[in-house]
Amino acid sequence: MNRTRRTAALLAALGALSLAGCGDDATTAATTAAAGEQRHVAFLAPATSMRALAYDYPNFAVQLQERCGDCVVDLYTAADQAEQNRQGEQALADGAQALVVVAADGAEAGSLLRSADAADVPVVAYDRLVRDAPLDYYVSFDGGAVGKLGGQAILDAVGDRAGEGVVVMLQGDPGDNNAGLFAAGAHSVLDGEVTIAAERSVAGWSADQAEVEMAAALRELGGRPLLGVYTAYDGLAAGALEALTAAGYGGVPITGQDAEVGALQRILAGTQTMTVFKDLPAQARATADLVADVLAGEEPATTTTTDNGAGAVPTVLLQPEAVGRAEVRSKVLDSGYTTAEALCAGAASALCQEAGITG
Repeated sequence: MNRTRRTAALLAALGALSLAGCGDDATTAATTAAAGEQRHVAFLAPATSMRALAYDYPNFAVQLQERCGDCVVDLYTAADQAEQNRQGEQALADGAQALVVVAADGAEAGSLLRSADAADVPVVAYDRLVRDAPLDYYVSFDGGAVGKLGGQAILDAVGDRAGEGVVVMLQGDPGDNNAGLFAAGAHSVLDGEVTIAAERSVAGWSADQAEVEMAAALRELGGRPLLGVYTAYDGLAAGALEALTAAGYGGVPITGQDAEVGALQRILAGTQTMTVFKDLPAQARATADLVADVLAGEEPATTTTTDNGAGAVPTVLLQPEAVGRAEVRSKVLDSGYTTAEALCAGAASALCQEAGITG
């Protein structure tokens, strides 16, 4: 595995963090100012996960450095689970003392967890649960609550028109355990309240594939009015909106998740109803605190346990929040999750002025 080192601008001042890519070179470099032997923590994430690169890894690394001065965080990004498993095995061989794993495919990540268990190296499943394998800790948002927030937003938008039409649901990648949690939460709110005309899973959480699935779902309506579209992620909402626009639909309530800038702009424009906001920096910091405690030989604080099929896994679950037009400033901008400059760039400038975000 070739490990290409780049220094993220956010972390450069720390001088203690290495960014690993993919290939065959097993060298590891570290430049911390701390004296003595350094402890390496591997952070493994899918190469396609923009949030992992923008929020999860940087905030995790900064917080861990604050808590553990001799810790080095090595970031590995993989195209698929097979590559991620190889990267994790290499990290173990290189002496990593903990693994934080954002599984590319939780159903296929078990072999890596078993190797770590055999090496007595603790593993934290980050955001995505890995099932049927020995797992030390799990840190995520309450997936059921995420789905409930989206489902409730559809019900609120539909109001007393529930019997006058149907709803379409676009769920996430079936290989991601979270997708099932989101779906179950949404169904717990929507079932029995609205008619679900079509429900489709979207491989890879792809916006392009979401457009394809939405177009297919529209063909299944049979002339019934479309009251709303539940989607489990902002990227799916973007793809669904492309299909809706192409088919001549407008003003259909649609949900999302992750408070991406594009989604926030659509919310301000009125083309997306809401998004589920998850404070990703807080999740990363909570994970760093957990890892620091474990490396210090202390019992980390957790909030519950999760059955992953192999046992009760100590878990930290954070709570999501619904964000509509009225909450963009108070919940997203004021938290520092994104900035008004990023949100209001270009054509969105007028939208921000209308919403009172900028003068």
